[in-house]
Amino acid sequence: MLTAPRDSHHASARTSPLGVDTVVAAACAIIERDGLAGFSMRKLGRELSVDPMAVYHYVPNKTALLALVTDRTLATMDPPDPDIPWEEWIREWALRYWDIVARHRDLIVAGLSDPEIGAGGMPLTRQLVVAVARSGLAGDLVEATAFVIVDAVHGSALGVASLADRSEGRVEARRLFEIGLDTILSGIATRADAPPADDNRS
Repeated sequence: MLTAPRDSHHASARTSPLGVDTVVAAACAIIERDGLAGFSMRKLGRELSVDPMAVYHYVPNKTALLALVTDRTLATMDPPDPDIPWEEWIREWALRYWDIVARHRDLIVAGLSDPEIGAGGMPLTRQLVVAVARSGLAGDLVEATAFVIVDAVHGSALGVASLADRSEGRVEARRLFEIGLDTILSGIATRADAPPADDNRS
């Protein structure tokens, strides 16, 4: 098991084992406390009381670590009750995701900028795709529609992420998002109930 070097100023942690979960949890704690801009592998090493190079035995690079951080952060969002109607499920999911995005703006932006980091959010998105499919929407429309919802969340929540949690502007932005979301859900329901288009019509 990897430990800090005996002559390191972190030698007191020689007997503290590391692991991927420990590394990711420490990275999450730093980002929660100092923001993504305040995160570095050197700071992570200090948090873990090991030489920063020790971290690379568990994650290949900072980007891969941030993907794991994204996955862990988004996993804190409990999925809605699977037994409720699909439109209620999607509404709950989108509002819960809105709150996550607003609280973790820099991490979400990093994922949008780097597909490797963003891959940490794919398990959450797959939940949404399944729910959209439950609506009865045509199969070739399901994934595109799910990503429209995700993009709507990003567009709204990222725009107000710098506001205080209880600010009037933030509350109003979330209210407006709910109105827009209900419009999207109504559109899905209408499209799911509509007969298939006749591609041969003139």
